[in-house]
Amino acid sequence: RESDAVVVGVNTVLADDPQLTARDPEGNPLPRQPLRVVVDSRCRTPGESGLFGQPGHTLIACTEKASSEDVARLERAGAEVLQLPAGEDGRVDLGELLAELGRRDVVSLMAEGGGTVLGSLFDAGLVDKVYAFIAPLIIGGSRASSPVEGRGAEHMAGAWRMEGASFQTVGPDWLVVGYPEKKGQDVYWNS
Repeated sequence: RESDAVVVGVNTVLADDPQLTARDPEGNPLPRQPLRVVVDSRCRTPGESGLFGQPGHTLIACTEKASSEDVARLERAGAEVLQLPAGEDGRVDLGELLAELGRRDVVSLMAEGGGTVLGSLFDAGLVDKVYAFIAPLIIGGSRASSPVEGRGAEHMAGAWRMEGASFQTVGPDWLVVGYPEKKGQDVYWNS
């Protein structure tokens, strides 16, 4: 509810069908809603997704790989579809997406996406604060998703460290808040 926008990737939409709305303790939508942003290079978001029909607006960020039929389908469902350049990996260029969101006065963006979106944001140096919830649960499994994918660290010395980290309990879970350390002179974390 405090963010101007919330971003997820299409895989999160396909797997979880989230509403991405700010709600009160009873589950009712609040009057002010963040902009819902889905990074979806090919416009695979289903038109019947829980994102649609909610208060607030939904933006689908795609590339030129999206068919005009799929773009029109999502616009009919109620989304604004924004075509952006593809990055080196063929996916939506996240730097371009954040620049466009900045032009729309989005100052605070919460990335609630899965490992692909989070890893891509870390890889591009586009994260300036981390709120990591840790639940005392072991899921496991050889096909278990990683919370942050991307290139990752080859050695522990190359892992991102959190500066100014704090820790608190939230119900049965733990919340770690911190700021990613700067990496070299050319790569740094920003919003």
